[in-house]
Amino acid sequence: MNTLVFEGIATSGKSTVIKQLQSSLEGKLKIRVAGEDETHEPIMSNREELHTDFYLDLLSQFTLKHPDLLIVDRFYLTQALRAKTNLKPYKKVEAALRPYNPMTIFLTVEPATIAGRIDKTVQHRSPEWESHFASIGGSREEQAIYYIAQQKSLLELLKQSTLPYKIFDTTNYGYESIAKEIIGLIERR
Repeated sequence: MNTLVFEGIATSGKSTVIKQLQSSLEGKLKIRVAGEDETHEPIMSNREELHTDFYLDLLSQFTLKHPDLLIVDRFYLTQALRAKTNLKPYKKVEAALRPYNPMTIFLTVEPATIAGRIDKTVQHRSPEWESHFASIGGSREEQAIYYIAQQKSLLELLKQSTLPYKIFDTTNYGYESIAKEIIGLIERR
């Protein structure tokens, strides 16, 4: 079993790359995708808590049916950022992930393009996204500044991880080629 944990700011393309992987691997592997509705949204209101037991329980649930590939959209890295902590409290989570051949896939976006990515997201996704971005700051520039800082902080947390990781730049999109490269990483593991 292989596990891919996707991390990155909103608009970085996590959902799109995950869909590309699903499409490319359909019928070849038994895939379990754990979306933000399972991993991130249930604990969003409790920013300060670490939620390590929550993540350990989720991992047990995700692996029950022994998929060939487990894909997780956001996990403990995002919560470490929200709780304003380092990764030390999540060592148990990383230890629990280790038997499942994990790799964190981190998607980055060039800071100068983030405001434009926010605009595109608002145009192509549900109206709730405009409300989400508005809750961060009034102008696109303020929102972009928030996400630039968030991306930088997430990358610093990623460097603390004991698990392997790969960083992909999605500034120029290229989601299909990123998915192909990830498939190559899976096949070599």
